[in-house]
Amino acid sequence: MPPIFEVYEQFKDFIRDKTVIRLHGTGRQEIEKKTGKDWSRIVEPRENDIGQLATMLMGLSEHQVETFLYVNNHFEGSAPVTISRIEERLNHI
Repeated sequence: MPPIFEVYEQFKDFIRDKTVIRLHGTGRQEIEKKTGKDWSRIVEPRENDIGQLATMLMGLSEHQVETFLYVNNHFEGSAPVTISRIEERLNHI
C-alpha cells in the first residue's frame, strides 16, 4: 500500500465531510521486540511522518473535514506519546 501522504495528495480534493486515518507501524514483530511489551516510550521515531501528518491534518481542518485519527502502538512504540508528539507539532504550525 502506498504511504498515506501520497494517497492524500492524490485524492485530497475529493475528501469532503469526514475522514478516518489510522496509523500502523511497518513491522509488528520487529517493534514488539524493541518495546519488550513496554508501550510507554517511542522506539522508532518517525519525525518526517509526524511532520507530514501534521501538515495533512491542518489541510483537512482548513477544509472543515471532520477527521478521526487512530494511532496504533506499533507506529512508533507508544500511541499516547505519538499523539502528544502530533499535538505538539500541530501547535507549532
